Amino acid sequence: MMPTVPSPRLTTMFRVLLGMQFARLRKSWRPYIVVSAVMPAGIVLLLHLMTPHINVSERQDVISGAMLLSEAIASIVMLSQYVAWLHVSRALDHYRVLPISLEVLVLSLTGVYGLFAWPGIALIGIEGVFLDHLTLRFGAVLIPLLLVTALAMGAIGIIIGLLAPDEGIAGLVGNLVMMAILFLGMVPAMSSSRMPWLWILPSTGSIAILRHSLFDQPAAVTTLWTGELLYAIIALSIATYFIKRPS
Repeated sequence: MMPTVPSPRLTTMFRVLLGMQFARLRKSWRPYIVVSAVMPAGIVLLLHLMTPHINVSERQDVISGAMLLSEAIASIVMLSQYVAWLHVSRALDHYRVLPISLEVLVLSLTGVYGLFAWPGIALIGIEGVFLDHLTLRFGAVLIPLLLVTALAMGAIGIIIGLLAPDEGIAGLVGNLVMMAILFLGMVPAMSSSRMPWLWILPSTGSIAILRHSLFDQPAAVTTLWTGELLYAIIALSIATYFIKRPS
C-alpha cells in the first residue's frame, strides 16, 4: 500500500499556484496589460476631448467608472476566456489531480488576473490629474478594494468560463455580462431610491467606495464594504462549486 502524500499548507499552495499562473503569463502579459489599460484610458481621453465642459462631479464619475472598467475587463472577460480554454482543452483536469485545494486555485486565478488592471487604473488616475485637473487621494484602502473587487468579478469570470462551450463564446458572454454589471452598477449612485435592488451588483459598492476614497464623496462605507465582502464570498463559493464538478 502506497503511503498517503500529505497536502501542502494553504500558504504554500497559494504561493505555488500564483507562481504557476505568473509563469504561464510571463510571455503573454503584454496583450492583457494593453487591453485592460488602453481601452479604459482611451475612453477617458475621448470623453475629455468631446465634452470639455462637464462639471467636476461628472468627471469624477468618468474616472471612477473607467478604473472599474479596467478591473472588469481583466477579471471578467480575460479570465473567462482563459478558464474556458482550461476547461475545453482538459487542462483543468491536471489541477484536479494535484494535491491542492481548488478553493485556493480560484483565489490564485482571480488574484493574478485582477493585478492586470492596476497599470490601467494608474494611467486613468494620471489622466484625471493632468487632463481633468482633479485631486485624487491614492490611499492604502485602494489595495484591499481592488483585491476584493477582483475576487468578486473574477469569480463571475470563472463561472462564465466553466459554463461556456468554448473560448470565443466565453469572451462574448463575458463582455455582455461585464457591460451589464458596470452600467447597472452605476445606476444606484444616481438614483438609488428608484432601483435599490441594484446594490446587489459588485460594481455598485466598488464604485461608491472608490469615489469616497479618491474624491472624498459621501458614502455609507461600512455597509458598502460589508456588501462587497459578502458578494465576493458568495461568488467565490459558487465558482468553486462549478470548478469542482466533474467535466
